[in-house]
Amino acid sequence: MEQQTFAASTALDATLGHLGRAILPKVLQVQQGIVRATHEFMFKKGLTQLMPLMLSPITDPLNHGVVDASIQYAEQRWSLTKSMIFHKQLALLNPELSSLYIVSPNVRLEFADRADTGRHLFEFTQIDFEFKNKDRFFVMEFMEELVNFIFDRLNKEIPELLQELRGELLPQYEKWPVYRTEKLEAAMGPDYEHLKSKEATSPFWLLNHRREFYDKEDPKNPGTYLNYDVIWPEGFGEGLSGAERENEYNQIRKRMAEVGTNEDTFKNYLEIAKESGLPKTAGGGFGVERMTRFICRLKDVDEATVFSRKPFTPAIF
Repeated sequence: MEQQTFAASTALDATLGHLGRAILPKVLQVQQGIVRATHEFMFKKGLTQLMPLMLSPITDPLNHGVVDASIQYAEQRWSLTKSMIFHKQLALLNPELSSLYIVSPNVRLEFADRADTGRHLFEFTQIDFEFKNKDRFFVMEFMEELVNFIFDRLNKEIPELLQELRGELLPQYEKWPVYRTEKLEAAMGPDYEHLKSKEATSPFWLLNHRREFYDKEDPKNPGTYLNYDVIWPEGFGEGLSGAERENEYNQIRKRMAEVGTNEDTFKNYLEIAKESGLPKTAGGGFGVERMTRFICRLKDVDEATVFSRKPFTPAIF
């Protein structure tokens, strides 16, 4: 009983300390500016905003393991949203929709080995976007323009705050460098992403990850994948993940078999792909807290949250 009381008291002290940080309102002001600028940019570019879903029979299976987060309701299994990847693709079946975005809460119950990376939360916000009949080159240019737009807005709206938090205003980046994962790994070893991020002075693109079935395989070069990540410089790591999407029924099933995805879980999705056809789309999603962390030069992404969401850290709220 005494041990339980002590643990509860320790968790309460940690929570109150997290809530009471003097820097917190300043970090939240930056985060608010990111979201506000993103809404403005998306509106100017003609993207339609969708409201997020938090429960669905299907969600992103991810390319790494997490603790299952699902409930039984109405005689059906519902998963908490890990990302709205499939819903973006399905929404674009509507012939009048050509592009969309979502400010989407995501729940990914990470294992303990991700508790101290400085980059992981078990609950976070992702701004997802998707385009019909566009390719990876279009999306990459779109994201580069979006980042420069956000940074310019913040420089104009809160320059004194940026000077205080990061010691300088945000840069305007020219064309971002592009690297392939297999080449960086061959040159730098298995920790290539972190090492390259630490030495980089601007965001860069990392291409050709072997991961989930929905990332399109290049039909002209089997084993090459038309996906892309944004890696923040200065050691801050991944900030966006995206890809062109598999949309052809037989190819989706082939990729599912390769990565060991249970087809039964996605039977309705597969039925649509077979009978109606899925649209050709490309898109991505960036973490709001991770962008906040990079801008504010925070040690841990959890410092961008009001209520701690660090994996395997005791929490009472």
